[in-house]
Amino acid sequence: MRKNRTGEHRWSTAADVVDLVRVLARQMPDSTIAAVLNRASKSTGRGNSWTRVRVRSLRNQHAIAAYREGERAERGDVTLDEAATALKVSPSTVRRLIEEQSLPAQRLCKGAPWMIKAVDLEHPDVKRAAHARRFRRPSSGDPGQKSFNSKGVARWAV
Repeated sequence: MRKNRTGEHRWSTAADVVDLVRVLARQMPDSTIAAVLNRASKSTGRGNSWTRVRVRSLRNQHAIAAYREGERAERGDVTLDEAATALKVSPSTVRRLIEEQSLPAQRLCKGAPWMIKAVDLEHPDVKRAAHARRFRRPSSGDPGQKSFNSKGVARWAV
């Protein structure tokens, strides 16, 4: 049977969690990383939930640099909310554009924020899809439902 070397013990955090923290540390501060890890049902080596202090400790043990404000913007990444502001649509519209693959984006794990390249927001197809969504109103499918015109006068839906 192999013996543990110095610093090794059975309470080690899983390698996939360490890799996830390594990537998330470039995008967000420790408290936000803790929230993402908890939402993704990841636990510490001892089975505890994540806190800001535990994330910082893990980063220090594995020599992972801390998040620096503005680093994400320097790389040209924007969040879902920032993309919504740039496209002048709601965040749920941006989420729909991502789901229908009109807007390329990536998400590291469930609960992690969507990361979108700022240059993708300038693409004509993305702008066209966002513009089309901005003025589209979903139909309820109920022929008896009233709708309102721009003057606030009710008329029957046709």
